[in-house]
Amino acid sequence: MKPVDPTLLSTDRFLKNIQGNTLKGHGRDYTTHIFVRFRVNRGKTTKEWIRTFAENHLTSIKKQLEEREAFKKDKKPGNLFASFFLTSSGYEVLGFNDVHKRFKDEAFLKGMKLRKGELNDPDSRRWESGFRTRIDAMILLADDDKNRMGEFAKELIDTLSTFCSVCGVEYGNAIRNSAEKGIEHFGYVDGTSQPLFLKEEIDEYYKLHNIDISDPKSAPDFDPSADTDLILIPDPYAEQNDSKPALGSYFVFRKLEQNVRQFKKAEEIVGEDLFPDLGQESKRELAGAYLVGRFEDGTPVMLDDEDSIPNSAEYNNFNYSKDLSEGRCPHFAHIRKVNPRTSKSSEKMMARRGIPFGMRSVDTELEPIMQQMPEAGVGLLFMSYQASIVEQFEHVQKKFSNDPSFPEKNTGIDPIIGQSVGSHMDRTYQFPKTYGTASPSIKASFRQFVHMKGGEYFFAPSLTFLKTVV
Repeated sequence: MKPVDPTLLSTDRFLKNIQGNTLKGHGRDYTTHIFVRFRVNRGKTTKEWIRTFAENHLTSIKKQLEEREAFKKDKKPGNLFASFFLTSSGYEVLGFNDVHKRFKDEAFLKGMKLRKGELNDPDSRRWESGFRTRIDAMILLADDDKNRMGEFAKELIDTLSTFCSVCGVEYGNAIRNSAEKGIEHFGYVDGTSQPLFLKEEIDEYYKLHNIDISDPKSAPDFDPSADTDLILIPDPYAEQNDSKPALGSYFVFRKLEQNVRQFKKAEEIVGEDLFPDLGQESKRELAGAYLVGRFEDGTPVMLDDEDSIPNSAEYNNFNYSKDLSEGRCPHFAHIRKVNPRTSKSSEKMMARRGIPFGMRSVDTELEPIMQQMPEAGVGLLFMSYQASIVEQFEHVQKKFSNDPSFPEKNTGIDPIIGQSVGSHMDRTYQFPKTYGTASPSIKASFRQFVHMKGGEYFFAPSLTFLKTVV
């Protein structure tokens, strides 16, 4: 496995041709997602616009990393970030009639609406209106300057509306805790366990976790370093050149709404059942840690029954080999369900690039009371890059999250993102009464508080293709 080193000349052309946000997240706090449907009789105009937009505005991973270095060195903010995605129908409307021969991923070819049976998704007739229609493309804009992004998005939508139909627009905005770490609306640090492709990030991971890879005795318990082929494949519509590979990635977008108030109520009830006595209130946060697999600050429940370990938001060097009885981190815990941290499950990892949506009336740092927590209108815009939607995203959702018998019988489905059409018993869990010991336990049900509101499967083409599409 050879990590990508952006400082080497040999990787320069490789990085210039890949869209940004792939090998590393774009890092901006605000996003705009514009979903469009192409007009059948405007194919030539649409292709001309794609070529111009790609040449003038799309951000390569090379440019993204250069802007990141400029910010680290001189605090110079990056420019507006932009990337572009096509669905299988988008390719077809543009005249690429052999899309079913060029692409091999069944999920991408069929689209998310027709895959609902694979994932237990709600019927697409119940999705938000913008997602019910055919979607051909998505443009992602991101910036730390919200006004600059807004002005650009308005001009872009005005232009697109002359030859496309705008199906909908979604907005993302990062939220942070007091340590300035990104969190989701339930209050938990998010995005910690990601595959790492860049040499600098891998070296930083080893340093943070005191790992000396030259010493066999210092082998990591979990190594997130990954080959680029985990998420990148040859662009099916670009001519391949060994000195300048044309690579793209399958891209998943899902809008997931969170009922924060009811989640916190349920979390509180389980905490009181675990620790009913006066003076034990501080221990009740363990209930949420059992459900998620981490405390709100990121501390893995596998390592401690209290939060605030050093580097809690970044700490990731652990596995579950010493917790087969699940007395520390239950099998149903979200992070254990979606990433069991075995060599085989690592093949299913995705580069997740989600961002929260919706505004909170009361900042999470003020510890709002139950009545101040939202029941709708907030959540996560889930996004991921992968080399196969079927073998990565759908496998994790179907075979890991939604399966009540994974990794063991009677585990229950993932309490955070699991979707079930079966018995309510799928959402009944055994919580360790004493940390570190699976038995005795208490039984508690935890209904679904995350609801899928719509989404689609895309492909992020290479810049070679987008700049030359005809």
